[in-house]
Amino acid sequence: MIPEPLGERCYQRIMPVKIDWVLPLLETTTFSDTGGPNAWIARPSWLTQLYDSLALDGTMVFALARKLPPYQGLPPHTDLWGNVPNTGRRFHVPLVTDPRIVMRWPNDHEEVHLEAGWLWEVDYKRLHEVVNLSPTARIHAHFNVVN
Repeated sequence: MIPEPLGERCYQRIMPVKIDWVLPLLETTTFSDTGGPNAWIARPSWLTQLYDSLALDGTMVFALARKLPPYQGLPPHTDLWGNVPNTGRRFHVPLVTDPRIVMRWPNDHEEVHLEAGWLWEVDYKRLHEVVNLSPTARIHAHFNVVN
């Protein structure tokens, strides 16, 4: 199953995802500081199992868990893969979040709180940012998928 492409939309909420088995694993997941505005990242083995549970058509070409500390945002940016624009689609599974954490597409005047326990697709090729105005760390699994 792969949902209909975003088209002109910046995001879409797709389906609920069972994440209760992942949450205890976060306590032993080691996140590394990237030293820049990209938050902390990890590539734990449970990412593959989480991706497989989504039953998405296509090939996963990139996966990571990203942790954004409390009150820290990601500045406006478009994502690149090396020195070339990314291809494929980006899916997020928010694991830990707070309603005061939002993803914004400033040029499109769009903003959304990516609710935990759901599969979301986001347009990472458009200018976007994350604003975290909460004392909660934002932890998402995200996957790039190509058909």
